[in-house]
Amino acid sequence: MRLFSAYILLIYLCVFSLSAVAQDDKEKTLSLSIDSVTVRGYRYRSAVKSEAGGMMRWDLQTMGELPQILGNADPMHYAQTLPGIQTNSEMRSGINIQGCENSHNFVSISGAPLYNVHHLLGFFSAFNASHYSSMLLDKTASYAGASNRLGGELTMELPVQKTDTLSAELSVGLISSQGTLRLPLGKRTSLAVSLRGSYMNLLYSRWLQDEGNQMRYSFYDANATLVHRIDKKNTLMLDYYGGNDRLSVEEDSYFAKMADRWGNQMGALHWLHGIGSEGLQANTTLYVTSFHNQFTLSMQDMHFRLPSSITDLGLKSSLGLGRWNWGAELIWHHIHPQSLESKGSYNQSDGSQPVTRSAEGSLFAQYDQPLARHLSLSLGLRGSLYLQSGKDYGAADPSVRIVYDDRTLQFSAGYALKHQYLFQTGFSTVGLPSEFWLSCSKERPPQYAHELSARASVYLLNRRYRLEADAYYKRLYHQVEYKGSVLDYMNLRYDIERNLLYGSGKNYGFSLMLTKCSGRLTGWISYAYSHARRTFAEQRTLQGTYPANHDRPHELNVVLSYPLNRYWSFGGTYVYASGTPFTALKHLAYVNGNLLLKYGDYNGSRMKPYSRLNLSVNYKWHTSFAREQGVNFTLYNALGQSSQLFYYISVQGGGEFAYRPVNFFVKILPSSSYFCKF
Repeated sequence: MRLFSAYILLIYLCVFSLSAVAQDDKEKTLSLSIDSVTVRGYRYRSAVKSEAGGMMRWDLQTMGELPQILGNADPMHYAQTLPGIQTNSEMRSGINIQGCENSHNFVSISGAPLYNVHHLLGFFSAFNASHYSSMLLDKTASYAGASNRLGGELTMELPVQKTDTLSAELSVGLISSQGTLRLPLGKRTSLAVSLRGSYMNLLYSRWLQDEGNQMRYSFYDANATLVHRIDKKNTLMLDYYGGNDRLSVEEDSYFAKMADRWGNQMGALHWLHGIGSEGLQANTTLYVTSFHNQFTLSMQDMHFRLPSSITDLGLKSSLGLGRWNWGAELIWHHIHPQSLESKGSYNQSDGSQPVTRSAEGSLFAQYDQPLARHLSLSLGLRGSLYLQSGKDYGAADPSVRIVYDDRTLQFSAGYALKHQYLFQTGFSTVGLPSEFWLSCSKERPPQYAHELSARASVYLLNRRYRLEADAYYKRLYHQVEYKGSVLDYMNLRYDIERNLLYGSGKNYGFSLMLTKCSGRLTGWISYAYSHARRTFAEQRTLQGTYPANHDRPHELNVVLSYPLNRYWSFGGTYVYASGTPFTALKHLAYVNGNLLLKYGDYNGSRMKPYSRLNLSVNYKWHTSFAREQGVNFTLYNALGQSSQLFYYISVQGGGEFAYRPVNFFVKILPSSSYFCKF
């Protein structure tokens, strides 16, 4: 028995030894020796980056490589080169996102809102790009933490990092100059100050003359941002923005003089906690913002004054922890609608348009639930309450969005219900601040909209290109249209309510965008097809469905940038868009000293298509006292295409009348500027 046991043990040891040897040989066979590893990639150079949810972020430091309008790189104008944002021609202000009105969109500086932020004609830059780090654009803004607006959001983002070294930027152009100074004030504090002013009347006064009319115009704006780093997780930011415009026009044939002063003032205190880190993240903002307009008109012995303003005091806070994001917002509105004060005319208005004081509060919560490795579902709910003169309005706006993102392919689709309690209206959109704000009331119930949207993007050819597609459909209710004109001020009594139409609308469309993300040549080409329709049923003359004033069915945009070497760089933008709609005159007659007019269908005709090519070249050099200097040369509308602005009736010699379009005052607009960075 002992011999048998020993025999069995010997066999086991032999088998174990053979297995160990075989395993050792196998390991030796599978072992590899690697001398080196080479990883190849392409540097992402495109100025615009898209996120899975549909947001776009534009690095504003790259705007200097693109064509500049009169020496200024304008973020608002460049935003219009992105698909889904309607192109504005000269003398049209504001921004229209996916068919929505300008007032439907939320424009802010790091979450603090601004109203009617634009300079004359919408042609001059509204923001000093060198003061901000980036521009964030959300075309749908369908998340629960979005503002109470029906459209998208455009946010100018402030740099949250403290400046450790002294630096400055300066740009001197033919019409305006601007500068930015960044100054460290200690180990934890820094200050950034930006100023810009115009001197248009000095060099371009002849351009501001037309058939005996003389226009004078000037503007300025200023920014100041103080950043204090409390500790690694807490930062305080104190921000200020202010701007003011002055305009005067003398019209000799009618012995008329028009003057206007308008502008914005905004101050905000931001507290940032844990932004960009794990754990609890919080963002709290206390702000006050105001827009005012002082419009005056004198015609022979008649004098009119049309003041309007809106002022907000607001507090908003958002918290993020894990999959949850929630927050609250409270706003006190002080609204002075446009009122008429007249002397020497038949109008009997006394300028007693009541001031509206109201409060707007919102609570929201959003939860993100992973469904698979690259798939997630976002559910949100925003509740809002609006109080005005003892009347209250409430709404609960749900939102849902599904997102797929594997870093190469992105897809998102969602639905959102939105409400808006503030209205904007006026008799003109030609770039003058003639539009004013109104509060919802018994006569004007809150606006609301149902929105469906989808977006997909994919990287191609080793992430050197990105192809994106968007589609949307929106139904809008309780829309407002101003049916009057400036001649309403001559009537016996001026009444805002008599000039407002109420109806509904729908926006729908899709867009494609191909972006070259790497290499020296970067940029994109995009095409958008869209429609914005409005339906009114209150007046017999306007019953039916019509294109909105900003409706452009077809738009093509091309944006390119090419740095040749360390000295030379080139840029170009091209836009082709359908003409904007207008109401054409069908018949004109002069009978017994009276001019009789008959118009066609409301917005039943269109201007000719809009086309514009802008080209620019930068030459840069380096010196011992400046890290970069350069000169920019830009040709605005290099092909000399005529841009139709509007149609009007002109009086010819001998009492004859003509109905003709008015074109932009110059065809080709060259400009140059000197810039320096210290």
